[in-house]
Amino acid sequence: MRTFSELEMDALTEAFNLSLGEAANTFSAIVREEIELSVPTIEIVSREELTLRLESTQPGGAAERLCRINQHFDAASGFQTDALLLFPEHGSLEIVRRMLGDDTSIEHITELEQDALAEIGNIIINSCMSSLANLFGTEMSGSLPRVQSRTARTLLDDKAATDVILVARIGMTMAAHNLSGFVLFIMDVPSIEHFMDQVSRLFRLPQHGESQPS
Repeated sequence: MRTFSELEMDALTEAFNLSLGEAANTFSAIVREEIELSVPTIEIVSREELTLRLESTQPGGAAERLCRINQHFDAASGFQTDALLLFPEHGSLEIVRRMLGDDTSIEHITELEQDALAEIGNIIINSCMSSLANLFGTEMSGSLPRVQSRTARTLLDDKAATDVILVARIGMTMAAHNLSGFVLFIMDVPSIEHFMDQVSRLFRLPQHGESQPS
């Protein structure tokens, strides 16, 4: 896979900044509380590199479980991706509590947790992908969200080892809680190069193989 320039990565960050901002506004209405997102930190990494990083940065270490909400998307313009929304498992329960209301019993929250998290993932991921589709001027079709709880080591066991992972790390701030979440986009090499070509076209950057105007 070719190396992407600093200008291309800056453009990618701005594209996700725009799309995640739309997602935050939608999510804020659901939890009835203002949500502030930090500017996403964007990286392109291998599966193994991401696994090692998650294991080393989780407060509970390698054994801490993560809530994974997964949807698959196909873009009419030619790329496909698995979009994953990740939260620490304890943080995801707090999000559900805010969504259902603070007076909801913990037993009821637990019963509805999977459905509520699927809806949260559907809101955030689809809002993000819809915004990207609008920016790129294309259409995207997505699968229904799947919710799973996994450790960092087993998080991506069902994904191809050769796929590359576009990581958008976001900080989510609610009134009483700070949550660190990840939005991951898992693509094969042709898809990520096609995706980056869409970003370059959006921000009028030279396409791959073109020279920078002098």
